[in-house]
Amino acid sequence: MDEKNGVVQAPPSILVLAALSTLAPLSLNIVVPSVPGISRYFSTDYATAQLTVTVFIIAMAIGQLVIGTLSDAYGRRPALLIGIGIYVVASAMCALAPTIEVLIVARSLEAVGGVSGVVLARAIIRDVYGRDRSASALGYVTMVMVVAPMLAPVVGGLLEDSVGWRAGFWLLTGVGAGLFLMVYVLIKETTKYELQQPNFSVLLGNFGKLLEIPTFLAFTCALSFASATFFTFVGAAPYVAIELMGNTPTEYGLAFIAISLAFMSGNFISARLSMRLGTLPLVIFGSCACLGGTMVMAAFVFFGELTTVTLFGSMMIVTFANGILMPPAIASAISVRPEIAGAASGLCGSIQFGVGGIATYAVALRADGTAEPMVWQIIVVALISIIAAFAAKRVSRKVA
Repeated sequence: MDEKNGVVQAPPSILVLAALSTLAPLSLNIVVPSVPGISRYFSTDYATAQLTVTVFIIAMAIGQLVIGTLSDAYGRRPALLIGIGIYVVASAMCALAPTIEVLIVARSLEAVGGVSGVVLARAIIRDVYGRDRSASALGYVTMVMVVAPMLAPVVGGLLEDSVGWRAGFWLLTGVGAGLFLMVYVLIKETTKYELQQPNFSVLLGNFGKLLEIPTFLAFTCALSFASATFFTFVGAAPYVAIELMGNTPTEYGLAFIAISLAFMSGNFISARLSMRLGTLPLVIFGSCACLGGTMVMAAFVFFGELTTVTLFGSMMIVTFANGILMPPAIASAISVRPEIAGAASGLCGSIQFGVGGIATYAVALRADGTAEPMVWQIIVVALISIIAAFAAKRVSRKVA
């Protein structure tokens, strides 16, 4: 059996895995257009309301560590059922939240449960595919997955304008309940390795093993800081587009569709080319293209030509590059130790969303009535991604 490209066993369908991967991004993006409205509803400042997004991302980072590790000990299916069950209860708590503090806490629980779909879909793919084939499968899963978060800002904006922000959380509660039933009926256990002892010190030791592998660190950092360009945009764009430019939440959501389509296009190209070119060239190209799109945005900002079209148009280049980079970077990171793919997927995703969460809050704190803090931060994280991508090239040569 060829571990690199061979199929180990038949996986769940791409649509099922994509639906699971959608849960957390859907929950993140449907709230983004409502952040200014939540700020007004609870009579709090924008940075505090932004915590409903930032805390969600950070909790996703922590949740992946727990869910991924538990899946190595108890199996993918039980971990999925527990995670999505937590998500359903937490989403209902968000819809009923009487204060901003309760909403923030409930969002953190919602993220911990919802992220089980992301981390375990990745682990399931690695259970049944080799590395390059995993990158291709992840590309297709992500491409299908993007449809829901692409529409989420539109739905969130429409609900905010017509009903109010609580309606979005009731919608998420229903979606979570439907996915719980889908997992119960359709998902079977996929791990082919012996389940590890549920010993806390042993499971934590897996993280230590992964952090000692330069290849894992390099690909994870390339992925995380490329993703931080998007998370920076998510943290600042509602302020820039709605508060500064005067767009409505619905208009913001509609413009966001273009960004999602660009990301989906990058996923498709990555899926088509990963088997032919391998993972490393796509990671390097994606990181460089990400910086290129950022420089286009910077030119519009610093020359006074920033409009809704130029803002979202330049961000399309950045997200297209992210779409190319993410599947091969994830596949490379979680393939370093296939026997602990759950822990690798969890730790990789944890670092990715941890960096993203810091990025969203950092840019929100620096809101100064212009788009310049957003642009400078995107430039910095894009440069770090390029450095990490070339570090991955160097360590990969040494391993070879």
